[in-house]
Amino acid sequence: MAVPTGLVKNSANVKIPDAVKQSLAFLEQNNVWHILSQNSTATSCKDAAARRHRLGLQGIPLYDELKSLCVVAYRGDGSRHYCMLHCRSNARFNLVLAEKLLEANRALAHLSAEELSSEFSAEYGTVNPFFMPKEFIHVFDEDIFKQYTAPHTMMTNAGDHTWALEFEPKTLLTAVEKEAPQVLVATIAERIGKDHKLPSFGIITGNGPESGMALWRYINETIHKTLSADGRLHGDLSYPKVLVHSIPEMGLSMELTQREDMVWGVISQALAQLCNNGVTHIALACNTTPYFTEQIRHFCEPYGVEFISIAESTEQYIQQHNLDDITIIGIPVVAELGEFSAYKALAGLNIRPASDRVFEDLQEFGYLVKRLGDKEQDAKAMNKLQHIINAGVDTPRVLIALTEISVFMQRFPKFKGRIKNKEIIDPLPIYGKALATCYLEALPQEQELI
Repeated sequence: MAVPTGLVKNSANVKIPDAVKQSLAFLEQNNVWHILSQNSTATSCKDAAARRHRLGLQGIPLYDELKSLCVVAYRGDGSRHYCMLHCRSNARFNLVLAEKLLEANRALAHLSAEELSSEFSAEYGTVNPFFMPKEFIHVFDEDIFKQYTAPHTMMTNAGDHTWALEFEPKTLLTAVEKEAPQVLVATIAERIGKDHKLPSFGIITGNGPESGMALWRYINETIHKTLSADGRLHGDLSYPKVLVHSIPEMGLSMELTQREDMVWGVISQALAQLCNNGVTHIALACNTTPYFTEQIRHFCEPYGVEFISIAESTEQYIQQHNLDDITIIGIPVVAELGEFSAYKALAGLNIRPASDRVFEDLQEFGYLVKRLGDKEQDAKAMNKLQHIINAGVDTPRVLIALTEISVFMQRFPKFKGRIKNKEIIDPLPIYGKALATCYLEALPQEQELI
C-alpha cells in the first residue's frame, strides 16, 4: 500500500535504496509535495501504471504515469548535452519537435545503457525528473500540466523499479527550474485520441428537488457500471463534477402557460450562476421547462456551455428503437403535445395522452410522492400509480413524462414488475445515460498502446 514518505523514513524495517534517497532529498529540499510508495517490479510504463498505489487503490490511468527518456543533443557550436524528455505515458515522443526545440544540429541520440550506467549509475526504467537535475536539460511536454482526471497528480519511479513517487506536476516544474541548467516546456509528444477535457454538469431542479437527485444517481450508476465492466473504475475519482441548483420557484412551471415569463426568469438566473461557476453542460431535471430549449441554448452559447434536453434525449431513444403506439403520462401542458410541450416533436407519431378519467388520480399521485420521505414505503401511492397505468393507458407502451413517477420508480424498481404487458419508457434514466455518455466519451483512454 502507499506509504507517506515520513512513515517510510522512520521505519527501521524498510531499507530505502540510495537512488530513492537521492530523489527524496531533491523533493524535500525544494518543498515539493510527494508521497513515496512501493510496488512490485515494473518493467515498462504500462506495467508500472498497473502496479502503482494511490489513494488506497492499485493501478493508475496510463496518462498519470510520467514517461522519461534520456537523449544526447549536439548543438551547432559542437557542444554535447544530456537531455531528459518527459511526457504522459499514453503519448509518443516526437523527437523531431524536441530536436528543433533543443536547437540540435543533428538527430537526437538515445543515451546508451552503457553510458547511463557508467556516468550516472542508472538504468532505463529508473530515470526521473528528480534524477540528478543539475546534469540534464529537462524538456517537459506541455500536456503534462493540463488537468486530466482527479486527483490531478502523476507518478513515476523513484530511482528504482519497485519504488514510486506521486507528485504535482506544476510544483515539480518549479523545483526543477531552480536546479537544472535549462528547462523547456513545449509540445514534444503526440497525444493519442481526442481532447481530454472532461464535462462538468450543472443540474437545475426544484420541481421537485428529488428529480435532480434521481438524475444524478442515474448519471453515476451508468458511469459506475460502464467503468467497472472495463476495469477502469477508480472509486470517487471516476465521477464527474456536478453542481446541483435546486430552486423552489421551479414549482411555478406547473402553470407554465400562465407564468411563462416568471419561469424563464427563474431558469435564466440559474443558468447565469451555473455558467459562471464553470460547468460545461446544463441539465434540467424536469419534463416541462425544456420548453425553453432554444432560449437556454442562446443564453449558454457565449459561455461555451452545452444544454442537453431530457425531451430530445427521449425522442432520440424512441426513434432509435423504432417505438410507436405510446401513451404519454404527464401534466396537460406536456402530455397534450401542444405549443408549450417540450415533447411536441413527437406529435407526428402515434402518441396520445392518458385517458381523462385518470387526470385527478395523476394529480393526487404527484402530491403523495412529494410528501414521501426518502425511500419511504407507501402502498397507497403504489396502488394509485398502478391504477393510473392500467386504467389510463390502452397502448403497449407508456412514456412517463412526470418526474414524480420517475422518482417513485427509481425508489421502487420492483414496481415495474407489477405492470403487465406494458413497456415503460422513463425519460429520467434515458437522460442520465445520455449525460453519462458525454462524460465517458471524453475520458482519456487509459490503456492505449504506446
